[in-house]
Amino acid sequence: MQKLLTLIMTVVIIYYLVQIRTHEDLPDNKTPAKTDEASNELTGNFLERTLSSVLINVLKTEDGRIFFENILKPMNKPLNHNKQSFKVNNTDFINSMFQIKTFGEGEVGPASCGHVVTINYQISDMQGALIDEQTKTYPLGSRPIIAGLDAIVVGMMVGQSRSAVIPPKYGYKDSPNKKASIDPDQPYKINVVLKEILPHNFVRSDEVKVFDDEIAYQQPLMCGDKVVFDAKITKLTNSTVLYDSNEQGKKINMTIGDVYNPLIFSFALHGKIPSGVRTIIAKGRTFKALGSNINKITLKSAMEPEEYFMLELMNFQE
Repeated sequence: MQKLLTLIMTVVIIYYLVQIRTHEDLPDNKTPAKTDEASNELTGNFLERTLSSVLINVLKTEDGRIFFENILKPMNKPLNHNKQSFKVNNTDFINSMFQIKTFGEGEVGPASCGHVVTINYQISDMQGALIDEQTKTYPLGSRPIIAGLDAIVVGMMVGQSRSAVIPPKYGYKDSPNKKASIDPDQPYKINVVLKEILPHNFVRSDEVKVFDDEIAYQQPLMCGDKVVFDAKITKLTNSTVLYDSNEQGKKINMTIGDVYNPLIFSFALHGKIPSGVRTIIAKGRTFKALGSNINKITLKSAMEPEEYFMLELMNFQE
């Protein structure tokens, strides 16, 4: 059903782009006339009316609008040019959901799920009334403040600040203090400054390549979410499979941000739609866990820090 919905929505987009281009190419005196009655009804053949209805219903929802904003953005070139493949940019998806705006450059980072960060933050309601303000140190993924905050901090550099709007789904469940009045159905404004990141083991976007083999109409995974999946690690120089959870018959069950799993796992899972296969090309040093030199993924051989490996995440369990 998920793949069928994805196919329908993709066809809708292509169809309407073609229609728009066709109307733009018509001479001025041949532009189809519009009437008030026609503008309020779906026209065309059965397929056109069906696709139009699906598109309208999807766009009525917040998730649907975010989904279309994301898939209409430019996508990466295929990993294999003989097979269609693309990336759903997790940064753009999260930015759309939380309306994130970033200020400043920063030199240390970026922060990933699992990093211990020190932040200064202010949370207020949509009218500007302050709800909570403090400086706090905690690991990204533990969600000690508000569920959506961790997702906003991911990707920040030390010294940068961000403003965002946290939707109700990722907002407060209980009041942070006796003075604040919390409405669980309302969004919140937040401003955050990143003061420090530990340890200094980072995954930089210019050093990794991420590819997805399908898109889906679902909410993305984020720091602190629990996820069950299969993973496969392959050494690129000789195609040696170092780890395959599916072959071992034991799925990985982790919280995104778990410091005893490889850092690259949390990096790749944050923002991932839990369907299809995500393929990541990254250096061996990113497979080190943040909390220990020994992680929960036992490999057949050591992973050279500067050599490239391929990680495949798949078979996500609902």
